[in-house]
Amino acid sequence: MFTSPDSLNQFLHYASTTTTSAILSQRRESLQHLPVTFQQAAVLMPFDWNHGTTQIWLSQRSKQLRQHSGQIAFPGGKLEENENSITAAFRESIEETGLIRNQWHLAGTLPSCYIPSGFKVVPVLAWSNAHLQWQLNHAEVSEMFAIPLSIALDSSQYQQSIIYYQQRRLPVYHLYYQHWHIWGATACMLLHMAQCYQVWYRQMPSAL
Repeated sequence: MFTSPDSLNQFLHYASTTTTSAILSQRRESLQHLPVTFQQAAVLMPFDWNHGTTQIWLSQRSKQLRQHSGQIAFPGGKLEENENSITAAFRESIEETGLIRNQWHLAGTLPSCYIPSGFKVVPVLAWSNAHLQWQLNHAEVSEMFAIPLSIALDSSQYQQSIIYYQQRRLPVYHLYYQHWHIWGATACMLLHMAQCYQVWYRQMPSAL
């Protein structure tokens, strides 16, 4: 899919700067006017060059947690006072997974992902071409696993269901990989990237 780390970086930069309307923009229009005070949060979307077999890492939340236990997510959490989204995403990732900050290149951010439970989450895009080793905080994360970008950036891999929330019809997206079920906000962020990739691929075939 990508011929070099630089081409991966070019795509991530495109995704973070494009004005093309994709899933996250549509979700914002559906949810931002809910009678909810949205708390600010951030997650890290960690893309891995992996010697040319590009992939993205996700975590399974610990089953000990009170909220969203056992679910698949990107590392991240709520912003602390006077903290920006990028700082928060890396801080939480270091706390949860033992991520080594100097192994990661920041590529940008996506539009906020609104969650009905009351969070406005900024996805932070970063990539690495280092040999990655995780040191998990098992109180928060039970496992890390990677999905090939050939699957994660293929929009045909995603399924959709419908829920009703406060009399609003909301789509919920699902991605299945091996025995993993990625859904909700995490799948929405990935599908947003897949939609961006489709447009970027058409515009820049020479980069692939």
